[in-house]
Amino acid sequence: MIKVKNRPKPVRFNVAVSTSEKAASLVSELKHKKKEFLTCLFLNSKNSLIKKETFSIPALGRGLPQAKHIFSAAIDLKASGIVLLHNSTSASPVPTRADKTIVRQLVQTAKRMAVNVADFVVVAKDGYYSFLNTYTNTSRTHSYISEGIQPSLFDLIEYAPPAYIKKETPLPDIKQKNQEGYFGIQNRRFLGNKFKLLSFIEEITNEKCGDFKSLCDVFSGTGVVGARFNRKDIRVISNDVLYSNFVSLQTFLGTKTLNLKTLEKKIGYLNKINALSDNYFSENYGNTFFSLENARKIGEIREEIDKIAENSEEKYALITSLIYATDKVANTVGHYDAFRKNLDSLRPVRLLIPDIDLANNHNNEVYNEDANSLVKRIEFDVLYMDPPYNSRQYCDAYHLLENLAAWEKPEVFGKAKKMDRTNIKSGYCLKAAPILFRELVENARCKHILVSYNNTGDSRDGRSNARISDDEMFRALSSRGEVEIFTRDYKAFTTGKSDIPGNAERIFYCKVVR
Repeated sequence: MIKVKNRPKPVRFNVAVSTSEKAASLVSELKHKKKEFLTCLFLNSKNSLIKKETFSIPALGRGLPQAKHIFSAAIDLKASGIVLLHNSTSASPVPTRADKTIVRQLVQTAKRMAVNVADFVVVAKDGYYSFLNTYTNTSRTHSYISEGIQPSLFDLIEYAPPAYIKKETPLPDIKQKNQEGYFGIQNRRFLGNKFKLLSFIEEITNEKCGDFKSLCDVFSGTGVVGARFNRKDIRVISNDVLYSNFVSLQTFLGTKTLNLKTLEKKIGYLNKINALSDNYFSENYGNTFFSLENARKIGEIREEIDKIAENSEEKYALITSLIYATDKVANTVGHYDAFRKNLDSLRPVRLLIPDIDLANNHNNEVYNEDANSLVKRIEFDVLYMDPPYNSRQYCDAYHLLENLAAWEKPEVFGKAKKMDRTNIKSGYCLKAAPILFRELVENARCKHILVSYNNTGDSRDGRSNARISDDEMFRALSSRGEVEIFTRDYKAFTTGKSDIPGNAERIFYCKVVR
């Protein structure tokens, strides 16, 4: 149990904490302590110190502290990020293997609670050790970015270079660059997002599929899997039935000729819009999903995008910037089935610039189609599938972003103001899922098939249980070749609050021989 050491009332400091060196200097008193402590520096969006709090803890090597008590304060304070500092009772600040395991568990817990851990610093008599500096592979002191595309420490720790990548043709690292004002394809909350499983997926793909030239991610979602394999000598084919996802996929993986300087100027122009009157978006989503001020601005920006976009690539990029910015200020837990009772997401909406790599996109293809229809008419080496797992429709969870992207201003209904979604509901969330899956596998014109499928454990809510059984999946894949199954324990981002026992992510691999 964590004991709070002299918990004071929140005090606002006029101190900017922009580097690990500065963070370490604020806990210099810990260097000589004989007992172990954990200090949290709570930072606002400008990296100014909101509060400093120190916890007395057991030795990190003997177990994981109850991190919920640590991170709940960050939520209450509406901190944009936190820096954790731990004192080593030895002279050396270099963490042990046990220390690193505990740090990984801490940042995983923070991620699940939507708390951004910017850094974990170990302080000792002989100096300090920064996990951020270590995982960004830099010898210099790394700067904390208050707003932009710097990743959380979780993202950096989860990234592990796969064992099967050849040195002469390294796959792109989609870790976010340390560049203020930009965002990457993975900087968005999304159910089933595979960002923290990329190394697992990539290692299997490179071991089993060899030197492939094309990969089709047929249920792309945010597109992080396709982005991981995006390089000049691999044709990445992305597809998603949701238009809001298609727009983002076009921006990051399909953009080929966009003038990035012009895009930056137009995003700057949109950020200066001062919306004072109501519009379609604010009338439906203001004071519920968003503050009224943000809802007005989001609606006004979306109107202006249609006016200033000179071509489809520019329009997709501007809408993508708005979608990602909108999600950052939404009064939700990460999806739009409902909004939080207390409207406390008051930070002004601000568009950032998508970090687009034009050089690797020239062979890529992006589709907005039914997956089963698409695979019948295109060929590729590797088929990667991440189909919906259960009866929870993605169009229900992301109806608001879908409405914003399409901007057809349909009639909406219900407390959550959802539009008619009949044409974008997935059959993979219905009883017909096993039949659809078998048909897709049978019609796929490829050499290798990889299926990422979460067993969703044994949920008390039937809607959360898997639509396709292991036996059904195995039999469908076996019709094309021998099947191997790789498993990894996984804590998924779900619409519920409870932990699901037995929850595991599996990769089913099939080398196609018939």
